[in-house]
Parts: sequence; structure tokens; C-alpha cells
Amino acid sequence: MSKVLTRPALPGSLCANRMNPLPRLLATGLFVVLAALAALLITSAWRAWQRDLSHAVASTYGTGNTAPSSATNSPSATNKLAQLTSRLELILALAGTALAAALMVSLTLRPARRPETHSPFAATRTEVGALSRLAETSAAQHDELTRERDVRRRAEEDVQLKQRLLAQSLEEKIRLGRDLHDGIIQSLYAVGLTIESVRHLLRDDPAEADRRLEQCRTALNTAIRDARSYIIGLAPENLRRTGFAHALHPLLEDLRAGRETHFELKIDENATALLTGDQSLEALQIAREAVSNALRHGAATIVTVRLHQGDREVCLLVQDNGIGFDAVAGPAGGHGLGNMEARAAQLGAAIRIVSRPAEGTRVLVNIPILQSAAL
Repeated sequence: MSKVLTRPALPGSLCANRMNPLPRLLATGLFVVLAALAALLITSAWRAWQRDLSHAVASTYGTGNTAPSSATNSPSATNKLAQLTSRLELILALAGTALAAALMVSLTLRPARRPETHSPFAATRTEVGALSRLAETSAAQHDELTRERDVRRRAEEDVQLKQRLLAQSLEEKIRLGRDLHDGIIQSLYAVGLTIESVRHLLRDDPAEADRRLEQCRTALNTAIRDARSYIIGLAPENLRRTGFAHALHPLLEDLRAGRETHFELKIDENATALLTGDQSLEALQIAREAVSNALRHGAATIVTVRLHQGDREVCLLVQDNGIGFDAVAGPAGGHGLGNMEARAAQLGAAIRIVSRPAEGTRVLVNIPILQSAAL
């Protein structure tokens, strides 16, 4: 919204075409007086001319041809002088009349002056009032622009908030997918392998088969509890226990699923104390995924899990003697390696996966020690 400012007209400009009437009245009076004087003089001169004309006619057509006497010549000279004076007065009267007319015309055509006010500060007050109104208009426009900027800023903040919420929702969806893949799905897969091993024990060793079936029932109940925890937004129960080693043991037993697999665990309790709760949870999920890949895809019989303290980080190592894979091409299908890399990136950790066909796989994660955890 934009407005056009116009400066208010000063009150004196309303009298721009007015003039003082006194000079006009004076000029008019002078014109009337001179006009009357000129009329009188014209009348007097006219009568004198008629009188002289009658005398001239009488003297021309008189009865005698005698020469005029000195008494007759004297009045004639006087009349001539009077005529000359009357003519001079007439010329002056006409000149005065012309001057009066010129004065009236000049006064009429002259631009009017601004009338003087009685107060010497009236003009200043008028200017101050105009500036005050201009300032009020400018302040109103500034307030309007400020409101428009606030509305635009709030709209931009709403858009940014919606974008952040959308990004958070997408990240939460991805994180939930990783957790389900590395948690519940791995547990269910381990239960399936255990049930498959029970099939061969039903005839030869029913007691062992019963023990493994009970293990499957326990694992299924745990998976159910984990699913409920995911639904209400909590971390799986077995991953929220205190101590990295205590949470790792049941995970490995579930993944063993009756295989003849040997686990070598070397967990430094001082190193686990340097990890925050989120770091411990992510480290457990990475170790779980690495061990699951070693057993399912690598057919490993020996798996080593180590956790120790480095210079400025806590190092997690998962190594197996499985069939390995081409690290350049990557394993076919699955999301395990991608999930581990995503979790490491979330921790700000460096992850390195080394593998060759028939040479096993080695997963090394360097987790930075946070200041709060160190304290």
C-alpha cells in the first residue's frame, strides 16, 4: 500500500488574487475630480470661444469702418490671455486625468501582496502546522509499512516452519524405518532361523528343541514390546538398559539363533561411560546390524566385537571370518550398510567398512567424545 504526500496549501495563498482597496479608491476619486475639472474647463473654454466668435462677427459686420479705439483693444488682449490660460489649464487637467487613469490601470494589473497579519509569528505557526501534518502523515505511512513487513515476515516464518516440520517428518520416517529394520526385523529373522533349527532337533533332542522354542517365544514377546515402544515413540526396552555390554549380550544371543557361532567380546567399561545415551543406542544398532550381516550373509563362525577408548573418540569394531563381499560394488540388495552409514553420520562419527571376497568383513566406527559425556 502506497500513499502520495501532498503539502497543504498555506492560508496566505487564498488571498493571492486580492489587493488593498484603498489605492483603487484614491485613484478613482482623483480620476473623478480631474474629470470634473476638465469638464468645467472645457465648458469655460467653449463659452469663451463662442463669445470671441460673436465679437469677431460683430466687429466684422458693424455699421462703421472707424478704427477701433484703445479701449476696445485692451479687452481683446485680456481675452486672449484668458483664453491662453484656460487652454493651459485644460491641457494640465487632461494630463492629470491621463495619469489618474494610468494609476488605476497599474494598480489593477499589479499582483497583490500578501496581507500583513497582526501577529508577527502567524506565518511561522502556519509553517509549523503544515510540517506537523506532514510528519503525522509520514508516521502513519511508516506504521503501515511496518505492519506490512510484520505480516510478510510472519508469512515467511510460517512457510519456513512448515518446511522444517516436513523435513523433520521425513527424517523421522527414515529413522523409524532404520530402527524397524535393525531392531524388530532382525529379531524376527533370528526367531525364524531358530524355528528352522528346531525342525532338525524334534526327533534327536526334544529337550533342546523345547528350549529353543521357549527362546523363540521370549524373542517374539520382546519384539512385540519393541513394536509397542516404537508406536508410542520410545526406544526399544532392551536398548535402554544401563551398560553397553549388558544390552549387547541379549542381542547377540537372539542373532545366534542356534548357530555354532563364537563371539569374542572386549568391551571397555570406561569407554562406554564416555558415550551419551543417544550414542550408546546408535552404537548398539550399528553393532547389531554388523553382526546380523556377518551371520546371515557372511556365514561367519567367529565374530569379534570390541569397544575401546581412543585419543578423542570411542572406537567400535565388528569383525568376522565370513565369506566377505566386494566393498567397491557393495552387497546385493538390503539396507544394512546404508543404515549403518546413516547412523554414523547422525552421530558425527567416521565409519569404515573393509571387505574382500573370502576374507571376511571389518566394520570400524570412531565415535567422537562429547564434552558433556567427558565431564
